[in-house]
Amino acid sequence: PVTPRTDASCLCLALLLCWFRIGNMMCSGKSSAVVLPSVLLLALCVTSNAFVSPVSPLAHLSKRASISAPARRGAPTSQLRMGAEYDLLSGVDVVSVSNGQSMPLTKAWNKNGGKSLVVLLTHWGDLTCWEYAQKLRYSLPTLKEKGVQVTLVGIGGQEAAKEFAESNGIPTEILYTDTTAACAGALDLSPGFGRDSAQSPQANAASPYLRLLPMLLGVGSPGTLSKVIYGYFGDRNANPEWIPAQLKRTQTGSFPYVDPATFDTLGDGYLRPFELATVRLQNMVSVLSRWEALTPDNKDLVVQQGGTLVFDGEECTYRYDDKGILVYAPLEEVLAAATA
Repeated sequence: PVTPRTDASCLCLALLLCWFRIGNMMCSGKSSAVVLPSVLLLALCVTSNAFVSPVSPLAHLSKRASISAPARRGAPTSQLRMGAEYDLLSGVDVVSVSNGQSMPLTKAWNKNGGKSLVVLLTHWGDLTCWEYAQKLRYSLPTLKEKGVQVTLVGIGGQEAAKEFAESNGIPTEILYTDTTAACAGALDLSPGFGRDSAQSPQANAASPYLRLLPMLLGVGSPGTLSKVIYGYFGDRNANPEWIPAQLKRTQTGSFPYVDPATFDTLGDGYLRPFELATVRLQNMVSVLSRWEALTPDNKDLVVQQGGTLVFDGEECTYRYDDKGILVYAPLEEVLAAATA
């Protein structure tokens, strides 16, 4: 039977295929052939109220937890002792990308009364990891001005981390690697579809990629479909300045590396249709072209999810556990918690 999830999945795939097809044609110089997929793309958007209704699909997501009440989302609080995050992470070693030194994660940030933002990213080749890091890069000057120390930990090896850092303009001084997802295991973060925990192998011998693809369609990854569709439809109630900045950083004049001014024909001062989808397409092209180099040796970890924490000294004052692909901590919430 056809369900709302089925409809959303089909729409998501149709949008992605049309957008990618247009890019391929433009890159190959077949500008006349762009007309049909462009018309189809526009029709999909119009029939889905993309330009008519500015309401964000995020409204359907569950209410976020209060900044003052850190707790593991989606799980009973009894599974994790409140305020135990610092103690749990103190027993996990990570490796600095800048100097190769191994150390307990808690040694990587200050704990002398200052605020620290600790982001446990997914693996270095994950779309969530790239998008979240690009957002954070734009906010690094603000966080530095407020005296907040930022620590980013990704799943995978040193060389993958360096390639990730170079591609996304992230200072290696704030990057650390966790080859086994031990940090995620310590905090009991979501292991992804088909796994019981961050430290456990898959429930059966099926390829990890057979689990990753369904997650892209929202299976075992709640909220992902809404997030994907949101990137195509835009949002008149949001004005994420990091997106034009990212597009400007990568622009080459050829699709999908377009000038951010391309979207000015749709107006300004809000998230325009296809603007975020274009950033995601750029990330997808970059990731797929070097997938093996960026992904961890243990392919079970390609579905492992991350999380975001803010510490005031040793006290965790904010925590968000990723629910699925592209469903990570809202930047405005993170900045509010870190700079309060």
